[in-house]
Amino acid sequence: DEGSSSLPAIFYANEEERSVVEGVRGEILATRPSWDASSVAVTIMERPTFWKAEEYHQNYYIKNPGDYGYYKKACGRTARLKEVWGEEEYYCYHDLELSCLVNGTVFNEEGVEVDAVVNLKNAPEEVAGLMPQWAIWVVSLVAISLVGWVCCCYCLPNVKS
Repeated sequence: DEGSSSLPAIFYANEEERSVVEGVRGEILATRPSWDASSVAVTIMERPTFWKAEEYHQNYYIKNPGDYGYYKKACGRTARLKEVWGEEEYYCYHDLELSCLVNGTVFNEEGVEVDAVVNLKNAPEEVAGLMPQWAIWVVSLVAISLVGWVCCCYCLPNVKS
């Protein structure tokens, strides 16, 4: 995605959250010395009013796996995540067997160690469609129209009464 509405951001509700966010950002930058802090595109800003998206946007990747798979492939998301995280880290977070986790546990937002859960919403396996659903409809309508036009122009005049 492009444009200001697609830029990453971290929102805080109060000064305590802001302090935590800036601390974590500092820790991440410390573990990645090759990253230039000024080029990290994630802005840290006060949380505005949050508006929940319409129902048809909720769980889009589950409701429209072909369209989501097409979008994800076409926008280069997977390649970008591998570039930023590295291949090993990417596969760790996308491994349904959790083989890269020591005990199959992670730390939650309260800092408590809990069992890691994969595919909590039972999403279907991702499939990258050849094109989005709307494009399939357009191509189908054009093809049907062309067949109709060919039949009208070439087939019907040759039919003898």
